Amino acid sequence: MNHRTRLDWLFLWNALYKMDPLLLTTEKISLKAALRRIPGAGWAMGCGSYIFLERNFGIDKETIASSVRYYKDSGKSYQLLLFPEGTDRSDRSAAQSDVYAMQNGLPRYNYLLHPRTTGFNYFLTVMREANYISYVYDVTVAYEDVIVDSEIRLMKEGTFPKNVHFDVKKYNIKDIPTDREKSAEWLRELWFEKEKRLKKFYEADSHNRRLDPSGDRYVWPVKTEGMGYYFSFAFWILMTFVWLHSIYAYNLVRIYVIAVSLFYMYVVRRS
Repeated sequence: MNHRTRLDWLFLWNALYKMDPLLLTTEKISLKAALRRIPGAGWAMGCGSYIFLERNFGIDKETIASSVRYYKDSGKSYQLLLFPEGTDRSDRSAAQSDVYAMQNGLPRYNYLLHPRTTGFNYFLTVMREANYISYVYDVTVAYEDVIVDSEIRLMKEGTFPKNVHFDVKKYNIKDIPTDREKSAEWLRELWFEKEKRLKKFYEADSHNRRLDPSGDRYVWPVKTEGMGYYFSFAFWILMTFVWLHSIYAYNLVRIYVIAVSLFYMYVVRRS
């Protein structure tokens, strides 16, 4: 998936819920190792067996391989969310992408960053060797009105996109070259076509913006309904208040929270 903002994954969760709520129980994400240190959220992602990458291929190779082995040994089929661009698009990362493009004779992108093919190829190689991949899903995300590029802006300004557009195209792993150079070229070509689609999307008036479908268009309902949705919403609201009250009212709960926090800080520091 292209990585336009730091919140892309959050909006994707909403899309996955509309496709099939059970998809939320099988998604794993590869993300920056620094996010592991975020109190609470980072610890939860670690417990969820997300893949934390240092952006050093020599170190990340073993992390990727061991994670895929763990998924395989679990006997469960997981979907792995990759951001081949390596980071979200910002002024700094866009400038770095432009320099890379100039040095390698590639086109300059206005809506994407050039993908990092080394990590993508290694993921495919390891998953193929483990017989743990059948399909690759190319996901394109685009924002109809405002682009919320950080959690701080979301919290401080209350800015939130009214509509987020996703297009998903399915590729059989057998159709993706096994040769690393050809696989890298396949990914670069995919990104080249994605850039053209996003250019057409963002050059249209905001109220007319639609992604050209990669196949037969299917539009999931905008409004989220169903007992599962209402139950989950009520459950998490209730549990939040229960925990806040318990921490405030009971010494044992406070001791437990402190002990668990210290434990996770120790584990993260050692990892």
